[in-house]
Amino acid sequence: MAKIEVLDFHVANLIAAGEVVERPASCVKELLENALDAGATEITVEIKRGGISFLRVSDNGCGMAREDLPVAIKRHATSKIRVAADLDGIMTLGFRGEALAAIASVSLLRIMTKREGDRYGSLLVSEYGKVSEVAEVGCKNGTTVIVENLFANQPARRKFLKRDASEALAVSSIVEKLAISRPDIAFKLIVDGNMKIATPGDKRLISAVYAALGKEFAERLVKVRNITDGIEVVGYISRPESVRANRGGQNFFINGRYVRSKTATAALEQAFDSYCETGKFPFCVLFISVHPTFVDVNVHPTKLEVKFSNERAVFDAVYCAVRNTLSDSRETGEPILEPRRVTPSERGLYNAFVPIEDRLADTPTKEIPPQKVFDEPTISDLLPPEPVMKPTVNEPKAEPKPIEKPIEQEIKPEKQDFFSTLSSITADATAFDVNPKQEASAPVQEETLLPKVEVKEEPAVAKPLYRIIGEAFHAYIMVEVGDVTLILDKHAAHERILFEKMKRNREKSRESLATQMLLVPLTLSLTPEERAALSEFEEDIVKTGFVFEKHDEGALVSGIPAGLSESEALDMLTKLCEQLAEGTGNVAVTTSVVYEKALYQASCKAAMKAGLIDTPENIKWLVETVLENPDIRYCPHGRPIAFELSRRDMEKFFKRT
Repeated sequence: MAKIEVLDFHVANLIAAGEVVERPASCVKELLENALDAGATEITVEIKRGGISFLRVSDNGCGMAREDLPVAIKRHATSKIRVAADLDGIMTLGFRGEALAAIASVSLLRIMTKREGDRYGSLLVSEYGKVSEVAEVGCKNGTTVIVENLFANQPARRKFLKRDASEALAVSSIVEKLAISRPDIAFKLIVDGNMKIATPGDKRLISAVYAALGKEFAERLVKVRNITDGIEVVGYISRPESVRANRGGQNFFINGRYVRSKTATAALEQAFDSYCETGKFPFCVLFISVHPTFVDVNVHPTKLEVKFSNERAVFDAVYCAVRNTLSDSRETGEPILEPRRVTPSERGLYNAFVPIEDRLADTPTKEIPPQKVFDEPTISDLLPPEPVMKPTVNEPKAEPKPIEKPIEQEIKPEKQDFFSTLSSITADATAFDVNPKQEASAPVQEETLLPKVEVKEEPAVAKPLYRIIGEAFHAYIMVEVGDVTLILDKHAAHERILFEKMKRNREKSRESLATQMLLVPLTLSLTPEERAALSEFEEDIVKTGFVFEKHDEGALVSGIPAGLSESEALDMLTKLCEQLAEGTGNVAVTTSVVYEKALYQASCKAAMKAGLIDTPENIKWLVETVLENPDIRYCPHGRPIAFELSRRDMEKFFKRT
């Protein structure tokens, strides 16, 4: 008797449902993607009991013909692709033809649809994969899909669903991601009769972010826009002082599709190195536009993961875009040290998470006043490139090219703070090269180390007007600048100054990196994937100062970059091979990160110490250096160097206003 049999059609659908439909949120995702592909401009999602008992998705898209309805719930029935060649340039969100078939096999399903111009609409009723009715009905243009009693025919799978509140949060997350990906579409989410999300659909990304993720998230963002080797990166990143304890706020979109990408995540976090505390993670909303022939979206059942033909090019593009923004004080705009507190009247925004009384009323959505929104990406900036565009991302290159400045107007914040004003009238980073001479100070527990004076001929510049009020706990310097009192952490500020100077000195000597030869070679064990990366990028790795011989288990290292200990060098080479194998780094960035971490320790040891007494001359020099260099924001470990207290804040505290 034969042991291998072709599965029954219904059983095959149930297996497919297990891959595509895991929970109510999976159903919502598939139905929303179909609605977007149908050209909808308004989409409403309504769920009850987390979407387990009731789930409805309505849109005003193109609709379907009556004869298409029974075919639509069959496996591999799709209008998106026709031949195998179509897979090389997929631009739609859904294309496999499995979603409706999978959903229908594990639920009670109703589909109402009508095309523009048709006199009547059509209704399909399906009970766990079997069509029971197809009829004419009266309905509006578009499509409405109702899913009830999800997994009722599979009790074993239904028991793995979480509490209703948890399932509702998962649905909200899906709607948030898709609403952000399409700011030109008005999304609504109704949970148990309460409006939770309502985006205006005004084509402005910041509007969608405010409505979907909330004002606290949106107010801490900085605009990003950059093109590297034909890959465009547009969107927002968090300010360094607004990082989180996890990666939950990282949102990446490849050609408009929300994805999880190790490559993009690694590029973002490595770009934040020295701007972010260890154990903290930046958040973002970044759109990455890649030619469709160089990205494969057909590698994951739910299309949450993609594969790039050139991981390194994508890493470089994201890294350069983020790092360029962080290192340019003009891009970060205001606030410089701490977020400025904006009143509700200044924002002119609404919190879309507040329940709306009449959830189905056609009440006009509140809009963000144009004059209150800074220059930011619109839907035209977020659209993926057309397939006819000439591919460029697969071109080989030795290292990331210089960061290109976007062709756009410079961002000017609505209200400049005192640091922004100072930066326009004072010197730039040249002030980093001048340090005070350490003089005799009051008795201290240990010696405070400061660099020697380097006298230079500098052009006359306007000095900022300030007054040093005093020092608290021999750690925090209070400075009056206009209507603002600046409270400065002297150790953090001095640490950053020393770090920047040492980093510039290293960059000047980068072309002549020395190699330290070892008396006894070191053995490095690598995985097969890491060994392959070592061979592929051998030329670039050797340029960093390593000397090694490859063997079957890894490499025998006989020379390491000067300035690193043996353990630091081995860790660096291991990490480099690991990241190159995973597509989450490149030689130049990883090498720079390792050296910067070594500079962190050196600058920390040499900087002024909190709790120790410093001379007035040193305090004055430190204050002037910070005020004359607006790029000094954070210590190398990512901690802020100062915060400001305005005169208005003081008067409010003492009830003088």
